[in-house]
Order: sequence, then C-alpha cells, then structure tokens
Amino acid sequence: MSTTDDRTQRRGKPRGMRRDRDCRTCKTRAVKCDLNRPRCLPCVQAGLACGGYPQRVVWTGETSTSAKPKQRSPPQLSKMPVPTEVDATLVVEIPTRVERASCIQIDDRRNDSLHTEKNSFILRLAAFCQHIKSAEGRTSDSGRYLSVEAIRLVSRLYDFMQARIESCPTDALTEGETSESVDVARHRLAALMELNEALQTANPFAILGIAAFAVFEVSDSAFGEWQCHLYGARSLLDCHCQSRPELDQLSESVIGLKEIVARLVWFDTMGAVVRGTTDLIFDDWHRELLNDTFFDAVGCPADTFQLFVDVAKGEAASDPLGSCFRAMDQLLQLDSDNTAWKRCANANRCAAALAVLERVSDETTTSRRLAILSAVNRICEVVASTPRSSPFHMHLASPVYLAGMNSTTRQHCATVRTYWLDCDLAGVPRYLGSLGRFEDKWRAKGLA
Repeated sequence: MSTTDDRTQRRGKPRGMRRDRDCRTCKTRAVKCDLNRPRCLPCVQAGLACGGYPQRVVWTGETSTSAKPKQRSPPQLSKMPVPTEVDATLVVEIPTRVERASCIQIDDRRNDSLHTEKNSFILRLAAFCQHIKSAEGRTSDSGRYLSVEAIRLVSRLYDFMQARIESCPTDALTEGETSESVDVARHRLAALMELNEALQTANPFAILGIAAFAVFEVSDSAFGEWQCHLYGARSLLDCHCQSRPELDQLSESVIGLKEIVARLVWFDTMGAVVRGTTDLIFDDWHRELLNDTFFDAVGCPADTFQLFVDVAKGEAASDPLGSCFRAMDQLLQLDSDNTAWKRCANANRCAAALAVLERVSDETTTSRRLAILSAVNRICEVVASTPRSSPFHMHLASPVYLAGMNSTTRQHCATVRTYWLDCDLAGVPRYLGSLGRFEDKWRAKGLA
C-alpha cells in the first residue's frame, strides 16, 4: 500500500500520547518541571506530592475527502464547549459495539478510603447509567430522548467511570503515579466521542456525560477551576428548560437530572467562592434544587450555603457590615455536637465566615485577625478529627482550602497538608497539585 493511502486510513485517529509536559504540581506552582518520573526533582526538593503528567489526545487535522458529513441541524448552544482532548501518544482503537457492563464493584480490601467513594457523586452517576441501560429505563418516559446514540453514550460513560475507579491501585498512588492508564484513556476517548455526538443534537442525556467529566475535572484540575463543563451544562439545559416547572418536566424523562443539576450548582457556587470571583453560572431557580437531602449529604447547613451564594454574587463587598454580622452569626452557631455531620457543618460555617472576611476588607485589624484565627482553628480541629473513611471527608475540601490560605501557624499548615495528601491517596484521587499553592504561600510567610 502506498504511503499516501496509509495516511488516508489513519485520518481521524489520535496521533498518540505526549508526556513532554510539566507535572500538575509544577504547573500550579508556575515552576519549570524537569519531567522526571515518577517524581520530578522540583517536587522532591519542595517536599510535595508530584501531581503526575497529563495524557491527552491529539487528533489529526486532516479530513478525509471521501467521508460524507452527517446532515444535522443542531440547535445553537451558547457558550457550549465542545469536549475535546489534546496531546496523546498512544494510538487508541475506539470500540463501536455497545457493550453491557455489570454494576461497579469496589474491592474494600484495596483501601479503606474507598468506603468514602461509595458515597461519592461519581457512583451515583454510574447508578443512573446502569438504570438507563436496564429494561426498566428503556421502557419509561425517557424514550422521547433515549435514542440509540443516547444509549451508546450512557454505555460508554459507564465503562469510563468503572475503568477510572478501578485504575487507582494503592501502590501506584503511594509512589505518586497519577497518570491515566491506557485502558482509562481508551474509555475516555470513547465517551468523549459519544458525548460530542449527543451534544450535536442537544440530547438532554448528554448532561450525564457533562456531569461525569465535570466530576473528574474537579478531581484532576486546579482546585476551583471547573467552569468549562458548568457552562456546557447550563447551555444544554437552556435548550430544554428556562424555568423550574420546565426542569421538573424534563426530569421525568432524564433519570437523575435534578440530582445532577444540584451537584453542578454546588460546584458552581463553591468554585466561585474559592476563586474569589463573582461569575456564578446558574440562576437562583437552579439553586432551589438543593434541598435538605442534598445538604445532609454534603454536610452543609442551608443558611450557610446561602451565605456562600451571596458571597459568590459579590454581596459581601456591597454590604460589608451586614455580611460581617452574618459571618459572626455563623461562628456563633458552631455546635459542640461531635457527630460527623455536625463537625462538617461547623467547618462549612467557619469557611463561610472566612469567605466573607476575605472579601469585605484587606485591612488587618485585631478583631478581623482574631475572627480568622478562630475560624481556621475550628476547621483544623474538624479535619484532625475526621477520618479519611468518613463520607464527609471529601466535602471538607473548600473549608480546608480557605483555612490553608489563611493559616498562621505551623500546626495549621501540618493539618491542611495532611488533608491534601489524604486526598492524593484516596480511592479516586482528588484535587491533585493543590498543595503546591499552600506551600508557596506558607513559605512566603515563613511557615513552611
């Protein structure tokens, strides 16, 4: 076969996996990485967990002239990001057959922290996918949108989530190896291709795919930088529902829709608080989906979440006195009850107070300094008393992040450092590279 023919056959396939990029920790710290594996020298010298090296997919830019494009009339999705992957080195064959997958099984003997993962949102998404694939899911009212393409998307997403969860052996994580395996990369590509197809027709079942990639974005990317998938989810929802009644009606056809939107709204709010921005993506009527059941699951009181929302809207800066009173009220509501939920609720109340105090003024006063110290102390107490196996451990991330940015003692630093290292060692590692931000800030304060 000629060289030209050979190139034509390879069109549209990934070129392979590139590993010549800085590790996540070095990127976060904005330092030059020496690309050494499994741990680079800058991370070793700084005493940090190496964030691992990205493996993404680069697609050839050529287009076969013989291929006929599909005739579609897709709706215009404002701000809709097309899910793409860049950088790769291994050629991956995308399976074309929709395969049945058994329920995700997690071996508890691998790591005690996997008990936490059983309460995680990614397993809820997997359960939704499994239900949709079942006979019950196919014969329900979801038939209006549950096309062959949607079922194929659900199947690919399920395989990807299962591969991602099962690809985290404890030994590899202990050595700092966080790179994506070949099997996970293959399933990721397959899921992305099907998600692209679903987005072309604005099929509402694509929300499952957006949510799955958003969850892993929360796990893998810089802490708080989750907007891309949230904009996509909002744009997709806008194609089908502009009000709560319309969303309620759509949820009758799309299994798990309300729970998915509620979690994305949570990511939206907490991400804005962590970033210190006022760029909320979802509206107030979307936030109405966060009910008592949701707050029970994440360990955050409803009034505390509302304060987070108001901070994210910029109301703390516009009404500093009123916001300070609300922050103090959160601190006054701290409970001595030692149950797991109460401890997490206390941490979130302190985090809300910190979020307000960070935004109302840069002026250092004795009262402000003491309030911040009190809030950080309480968060650190909660973190120190919450085992990694607790279902609320993962939901302490935002409070711990705000505590880390406001740490004033070496004991604060040690507690925050332990939490983020535990996240790196979790059954599904989370918040990779975030510790580097704290280490640089602590070093500048003379606390490292």
